Amino acid sequence: MNSRRTIILLVAIVVGAIASLGLLTYVRGVETEAQQDSAMGEVWIIKELIPRGTPGETAIASGFIVQQSVPLEFKPSTAVTDPNVELANLVAVTDLPANSPLVTGNFVTPSVITTGVTDRLEEKGLVTFTLSVDQIRGAAYMIQPGDFVNVLTVKPEEEATPTASGDPAAAPVAPVVTDSGPFSSTARYVYQRVEVIAIDKTLPADLGQAAAAEGEEAAANPNPGLITLGVPPEALQVLLSVGPENLYLSLIPSSYVPIPLPEVLEDTFATLLPGEAEGQLTPYWAMQETTEDAGTE
Repeated sequence: MNSRRTIILLVAIVVGAIASLGLLTYVRGVETEAQQDSAMGEVWIIKELIPRGTPGETAIASGFIVQQSVPLEFKPSTAVTDPNVELANLVAVTDLPANSPLVTGNFVTPSVITTGVTDRLEEKGLVTFTLSVDQIRGAAYMIQPGDFVNVLTVKPEEEATPTASGDPAAAPVAPVVTDSGPFSSTARYVYQRVEVIAIDKTLPADLGQAAAAEGEEAAANPNPGLITLGVPPEALQVLLSVGPENLYLSLIPSSYVPIPLPEVLEDTFATLLPGEAEGQLTPYWAMQETTEDAGTE
């Protein structure tokens, strides 16, 4: 009887040991998988706000940049790996907020910071043209500094009013409406692919100001309808002659290629505007022509 109980006890012990071993193996497998899924990596973090223009060496020496471990899935692809090398002789492009990862582009060469809008204009031989537009004529305020736009002029079809007779008692002569078919307005291209220098006083990032973060657009651009374009002097004369109040801006992609776009009512106008004429589609046509001529000499 005692031997039977001993055998049963031994079997129970063996079964328990096997079960414990299986459970341990399972738990270790789960832990290993969890560790693999949450593999950690080192990332440099901005510990304190770094003011715009701060040299990289100063930011490192002041302890503004520290290294932390984060899950690899949250590590930015453009994360800086060696600040001592990658930030050498560079300065902060804008105020860098605390608790954000340090990425390529946070620090740039000092020349980018010191370059102003007048230097950009001088470099390209441009002058400024500023106009105020509403959301309809300004692409719903989606235009950002550094973008390119097409500039059109939109005017209502004019009414031809015959001259009334000299008799004061004569009935007034009704105006004769010009028959333009279904068109109530005339839209024509003034220039294509025109560079946007600034929105209000916000400049492109390469002029020392980073683009506004999403959700902060209103604070960064108090007046998103105040738009400054960079154009050659002769183009400024054309734009002012057409009248800023008649202009309409169309946002275009960076890959946009200007092509001749004649007016809709071909019989109405005898003179083409630059944006409709081959060779003058952009406001920079004369500069390009000069460059091409110089290259053929």
